[in-house]
Order: sequence, then structure tokens, then C-alpha cells
Amino acid sequence: EMCVKGPNVTSGYLNRDSSDDFTKDGYFRTGDIVSMDEKGYFTLLDRKKDMILVSGFNVFPNEIESVMLDSDDIVDCAVI
Repeated sequence: EMCVKGPNVTSGYLNRDSSDDFTKDGYFRTGDIVSMDEKGYFTLLDRKKDMILVSGFNVFPNEIESVMLDSDDIVDCAVI
């Protein structure tokens, strides 16, 4: 899992226990599963959960895919 730390990274969530969201040394757990190549570039492989947080709302990509695939104009899609 990718973990990040820096001045622009949140220090926690308002009115919520954030202890599971951070490592013991203060790195934020992003929920992204990545690999790093020999040049230091990251490739996103997966998510720990099939849910992402967008502006404080839980968003499930499979629900967005389902709505999109209801359109006759869309043959296939992937929401990441």
C-alpha cells in the first residue's frame, strides 16, 4: 500500500478516529496498491477497498460503471 507524508497531507479527519489511516510514524495510508519500477515511477495496481472518498462522500466505482453501461452508446467502461 502506498503511504505518503508531507505538509500537504491531512493530519486526520474531523470528528473521527484516524488511527487506522496512518502508520505509527505518521504516514497516511492511501488505500492504493502500487508497484515501483527501477526508475522510481509508480504504477497503480489496485485499491485495498472497492470504494473511494470524493469530497467526503463514499463512491463505489462499480455503481458508476453500472449506470454508464445502461447507456446504449457505451459498450464497456472502467471507473478507477
